[in-house]
Amino acid sequence: MAVRKAATIKQVEQMVREMDATDPPLTVFGVFLDDSPWLSCLGGGLGADTYFVTATARSVHFHQARTRGLGLRPGSLVYSFDRDDAARRMGEVHRQLLWSSFPFVLPGNEDDEPTLMRVRLAWRKEFARFTADLDTAAARR
Repeated sequence: MAVRKAATIKQVEQMVREMDATDPPLTVFGVFLDDSPWLSCLGGGLGADTYFVTATARSVHFHQARTRGLGLRPGSLVYSFDRDDAARRMGEVHRQLLWSSFPFVLPGNEDDEPTLMRVRLAWRKEFARFTADLDTAAARR
């Protein structure tokens, strides 16, 4: 897991650097959108929408994850927000034993209804760094 995770992080970071070399990535973590996280844990989340979220000093990017072999690799950029906008779109974080979750308002949702994003335990350290950085951005408002 660690080798795949480290390789995936490097691939996502490289994609973000190619987008804007002046705004390097600070943290990368994976999220999945699935109504049944228990089934996702058993099946590896292959049926769930999965994204890699990258925070930089100025923005937050969502890259679609694509399956390649047994692992997930970063795909195309789907959403991009400035940090303050991302902090406004993100709701309260709920940490649980196997995954954490948070609501996030994605563009195009009817009535600005938030989408529940889930973060697996393997990404908890990176997610904690992300939320601490966003809390700092929200405090500056």
